[in-house]
Amino acid sequence: MFKMGFRSLVIDDDPLIGDLIKHFCTKSGLVDYCILSATASDGLRLMAGGEINLIFLDYNLPDMNGQAFLELKKSKVPVIMVTSNPEFAVRSYEYTDVVDYLPKPLSYDRFLKALQRVIAGYVPEPEQVPSSQDTIFTKDGIKNVRIKLSEVLYIKSEDNYVSFVLPDSQTLSLYTLKDLESKLPRSFKRVHRSYIINMEKIDFITADEISIRDRKIPIGEKYKDDLESSLNTL
Repeated sequence: MFKMGFRSLVIDDDPLIGDLIKHFCTKSGLVDYCILSATASDGLRLMAGGEINLIFLDYNLPDMNGQAFLELKKSKVPVIMVTSNPEFAVRSYEYTDVVDYLPKPLSYDRFLKALQRVIAGYVPEPEQVPSSQDTIFTKDGIKNVRIKLSEVLYIKSEDNYVSFVLPDSQTLSLYTLKDLESKLPRSFKRVHRSYIINMEKIDFITADEISIRDRKIPIGEKYKDDLESSLNTL
């Protein structure tokens, strides 16, 4: 039974198509998150972090076509082509990483069928286990970076990434805050839709914000009661 959600990348310069595929991904319940890229070059850069394990690829892109992208792509990440080009839709199967294609206009039933084909041939990656409870390894570009969690002040959502903020440095990683909530120690608490803080680094709290090393972190209304309960157990 397939249990692991996909971390998908949609490469399409049409924002309506990108948003529709993202909606389909959410509706399916099989995709953890979906990142949008308008160019093949940006798509290749986003793939460098190594977190992506499914690509939806448009054939007609502003900087290169889908065929050129497939020839440049070095990883074995499965690809679902998105195209109104019937000629290439057939030839795309010459590329071993292309599992299926979605003809335009897109439909959810056809999308789900393509996703099921990917799942049928999917081999899960081994889960990376941290060397200790105070350590997490994360991709920053092409580097595997070791982050000591006890030194992290807070984690902030940055569009398609999160930023681990330490006293003297920041590390961008292709996580979501939702991913991290289940991986982090209990000393870390979600306090806003864009922030997770290290409770042990709090200097003081007001009604609406948290101060950590002179940085002001907003407190979301929906998180206030849970934060107050957590403070009482410290």
